Amino acid sequence: MLTQKSLDNAGASRASILMKTGACVGGTIIGYLSQFVGRRRAIICAALISAFLIPAWILPEGERSLSASGFMMQFFVQGAWGVIPIHLNELSPPAFRSTFPGLTYQLGNMISSPSAQIVNILSESNFLRNGKGKRVEAYGPVMGIATAIIAIGIAITTALGPEKRGRSFETEKPLGANLAAPKDIEEGDDDDIKMGTERIEMVGKH
Repeated sequence: MLTQKSLDNAGASRASILMKTGACVGGTIIGYLSQFVGRRRAIICAALISAFLIPAWILPEGERSLSASGFMMQFFVQGAWGVIPIHLNELSPPAFRSTFPGLTYQLGNMISSPSAQIVNILSESNFLRNGKGKRVEAYGPVMGIATAIIAIGIAITTALGPEKRGRSFETEKPLGANLAAPKDIEEGDDDDIKMGTERIEMVGKH
C-alpha cells in the first residue's frame, strides 16, 4: 500500500486495521459455521472464495476500495485458516491430541517461513506502473500469485483428507492407559502361588 499504491502512513494503517478486523470476523463466523457444514467444506469454500477475490484485492488504488476488498479477502483467508487448528485436533491420534495439532501447525509455519522474503525478492525484481503512471515494485501481482497457490493448495489438501467433525475425546484414554498394571513379583497372584507350591511338593517327593 505504501510502495505500489502510494498511500500515506495513516491511510495504510487504517486499511490494515480494517483488514485485520475482517480476519477476526471471518475466523469467528466461518469457524462457527464449520460446526454445521463440516470442517472440510468450510475450509475449501473459504479458501476458494479468497482465491477468487485476489483481483479485487490487488487492483484497487484508493484507500476505501483497498480497505473494503482487503476486509473481505482477510475475512475468507482467516475463515479458512481459523478452522484448520480444530480440524487438526479432531484428526489427531487420541494419545497425542495435546501435541499433534500444535506441532503440525508450527512445522507448517517453519516450512513457510521464507515466503515473506521470497515475495519481497520477487516483487523488488519486477516492476509495473501504478494508476499514476509511476514505475513501482510489483508487490500486488506477486502477492496475488503466492496467495492463489496457497489457497488452491490448502483446498486440494483438505479435499483429499478425512474429516472427524464432532469427535469426542472424553472417553479416550491417554497412551498406555489400556495396558495392564505390572504384577508384583514378590506377591504374585493366586494361580502363581498355587503353581509354586505344587513345584515345591514335586521337588520334595523326588
